[in-house]
Amino acid sequence: MKNISLILNVVLLIAVGILYYLHFSSKQNTVPKHEASHKSVQMPKVELKGTPIVYVNVDSLWDKYELVKQMRKELESQRNIFEKKFEADYHKLESDYLDLRDKAATLTQEEGMARQQDLMLREQKLTEYRQNELERLAKLEADKSDKIQNDISTYLNEQYRKTNYSYILGYSTGGGILFANDSLEITKEVIDGLNANIKK
Repeated sequence: MKNISLILNVVLLIAVGILYYLHFSSKQNTVPKHEASHKSVQMPKVELKGTPIVYVNVDSLWDKYELVKQMRKELESQRNIFEKKFEADYHKLESDYLDLRDKAATLTQEEGMARQQDLMLREQKLTEYRQNELERLAKLEADKSDKIQNDISTYLNEQYRKTNYSYILGYSTGGGILFANDSLEITKEVIDGLNANIKK
């Protein structure tokens, strides 16, 4: 019985020694490999033709697309017409208010009340005109922007449907895409194609 106990203790001692050796020798071998492989990891270079995802810089597109330039000129022209008319009407109204104030002493109460009521009515109409024009210009800008967006989508669909691109993303400053590799950009190509379509 004493011999069996002694043999078991020797076997256990040998087993613990083997486990101890295996445990610490495997750790020494694997850690440096892991660290070495971690240090040598590099981002793969992306080739434009090999990827199904490209992007267009939306800020550049809206700066250089001729249809957008035309839209801005038209809106600016209409805004200038509105502002000139509004300012002229406002200055005339202001002048008439000052005139009424200067002549108030020479008018009867009825004449003064009638002129004051007329000026208040003109002021109300001028305020309504200003509000209506601002709403009209905002709607005109939104409609034209929608049309341009539709034209761009139609063009991209027609030109790139048969290419290997699965996605054409829109990149803009402060937008949802935080980083875009320059080799994936097709902005100039798209702008040139859109502007060529206008000339046709």
